[in-house]
Amino acid sequence: MKKNFLIGLVLLGFLFSGCDSKSPIDSSVVAKKSVQNNKYEFVPQSFNLTTTNEKNISFKSTDNGLDFDEFKGKKAVLIDVFATWCPPCIEEIPVLKEIKEKYKDNFEIVSILFEQDKTKEEILEFIAKHGINYPITIGEENFRLAKELGDVKKVPEMFLFSKDGKFVKKFVGKIPKEEIEKYIKIAIEN
Repeated sequence: MKKNFLIGLVLLGFLFSGCDSKSPIDSSVVAKKSVQNNKYEFVPQSFNLTTTNEKNISFKSTDNGLDFDEFKGKKAVLIDVFATWCPPCIEEIPVLKEIKEKYKDNFEIVSILFEQDKTKEEILEFIAKHGINYPITIGEENFRLAKELGDVKKVPEMFLFSKDGKFVKKFVGKIPKEEIEKYIKIAIEN
């Protein structure tokens, strides 16, 4: 009986091990589904994220949210904190692509890679493999932003901001498309 128990534990350990040798999956960092209307107090500071194609996305945090240099007054923005090894993150990609295309004139997604061990080339391959149509940022600045967004510890987590940069909603885990769209419409209108 003890032998079967130990074998079960070992198999359970393998179940939660990484998809590749560089990125172990720890089930404790995969978020469970929830939609949160948390109030956040942001500390005013500047951020300059770098995308995989060397474009800079600059913004400042304010008391109420994030003011994006490029998008303020033009587009609502969804910050998507994800990891390439995270099954719910990958499952959400088709939904995010569809939403991005549907609301492209009034909405932007900025995906924040929450991994340190991925090269730019690996991320470019990931983008091509999944046909991602929104920017993915890489680098240490991502982790500073994750800290500002309530000290992100689990993925996926998404943070929605209105056209004027005000925080609207936090989503944790895999969220149905209809739920995300409901709040995107609110963010676009406000």
